[in-house]
Amino acid sequence: MSRFYSIRFRLTATFLAIILAVMGIISLFLYSTLERYYMSNLEDTLIRSGFLASDFVVGHLRGQIDSVRLSSLAEDMSRQAQARVLFTDQQGTVVGDSMRVGGLLNQALEHEVVRAALDGNVSSTVGFSESIQHHVMQVAVPVIEENESITGVVFLAASLEEVYHTLYDIRRFLYLATVIAMAVVGGGSAVLAGRFTGPLESLTAAARKMAEGKLDQHIEVTSTDEIGRLAEQFNIMAKRLNYYTSNLKKFAADVAHEVRTPLTTMSLLTKSLKEHEMKPEQQKEFIEDLDDELDRLTALVNDLLELAKLEKNNIEFEKVALNRLLHDVLGEYQYRFSHAGLKLLDDIREQDIYIYGAPLQLRQVISNLLDNALNYTQAGGTVTVSLYREANEAITKVEDTGCGIPEEDLSYIFERFYRVDWARTREVGGTGLGLAIVSEIVAKHDGRVWVESEEKVGSRFYFALPIAEK
Repeated sequence: MSRFYSIRFRLTATFLAIILAVMGIISLFLYSTLERYYMSNLEDTLIRSGFLASDFVVGHLRGQIDSVRLSSLAEDMSRQAQARVLFTDQQGTVVGDSMRVGGLLNQALEHEVVRAALDGNVSSTVGFSESIQHHVMQVAVPVIEENESITGVVFLAASLEEVYHTLYDIRRFLYLATVIAMAVVGGGSAVLAGRFTGPLESLTAAARKMAEGKLDQHIEVTSTDEIGRLAEQFNIMAKRLNYYTSNLKKFAADVAHEVRTPLTTMSLLTKSLKEHEMKPEQQKEFIEDLDDELDRLTALVNDLLELAKLEKNNIEFEKVALNRLLHDVLGEYQYRFSHAGLKLLDDIREQDIYIYGAPLQLRQVISNLLDNALNYTQAGGTVTVSLYREANEAITKVEDTGCGIPEEDLSYIFERFYRVDWARTREVGGTGLGLAIVSEIVAKHDGRVWVESEEKVGSRFYFALPIAEK
């Protein structure tokens, strides 16, 4: 029963209904037009023949009427007009009939068109003839003398059998044309609907499988029309959904692992403090380790909260002079870099470069990149922050002379919890979320971020933001 509610059935039924309605209207109009044409043409022919006959018989209806002569004239007129011809006098009595046998000679012709003709009017009507068992067209024309007196009537009756037979053939042809049109349109619409609904059925099946949790779905795109573009977008959506779901599972596993590590360490430290006698120096060392793990766990939770806040997309932008913001952040970091034995330099011009953004989050981008450079650059190294304009973008570069990043790790460096050197990262206290936060914030500002690096030479982190229109 559901197939009767399918798009394919409804499209086919709609096309058939449309073609049936169109062909019905056309057929009705054409049939009516042709019927009026044939009837009007026959009526005009009979009326012209009637007037011609009246000119011939007007002299024969004066004085003594010769019925034999008039019947002979009626017979001649009948052959020319292809109709039965009768002449009546001014009382409506038949005085001439083209039908010699079984005619109406000397009988009163009681007919409405005859009465109208005797009143001086040309009239016609369509009736059924009992004698020939068929419809006929009847026309009556008055016979008028020069003094405009009416001396008789010319009555003509023509069979409509040929006309109706022609109209019947036309009607049969129109019926056949309608059937053929419906067959062609029905077959074409079924094929066309199948072409439309085939991909939709594939989409439905793939969506059903995705609802069941099978996210690795792909539909073959065989056209470039709207259906093809829909299938292509579905493939993109499925790919992204599969990617995000996989990332979510990986992210959940990574969070569990990252949280479990400090918790495990804190548990061991706490149990050691409870169960073992220790000297004050040892207790102090254990407490400091416990404090470090708490700081690492707090930093991890803060970074996770920051990521969650970014995903809510409730950032309020304002016009920010990026060069001034960079100067402020660099001033705050000068002491930390000096204490670590590093040089923090800048190549930032005094001319204001404005962007639209959230100042606190932009400060976090710079801070995370500086922290990254600080953690991975050895004492005696240099970190340089540059700001320049390129086309309609303000590009900030943070360049260090640190250990660099292996080439195979560059494409993953902005992913959450990704670490190039796990041991080194834990030593410096990283959470593995700093660069992911940088990427998220820059994306929220309609910008882009990338990195260039060479092992044992250093790294260059870039982020570009659209410049504010004046």
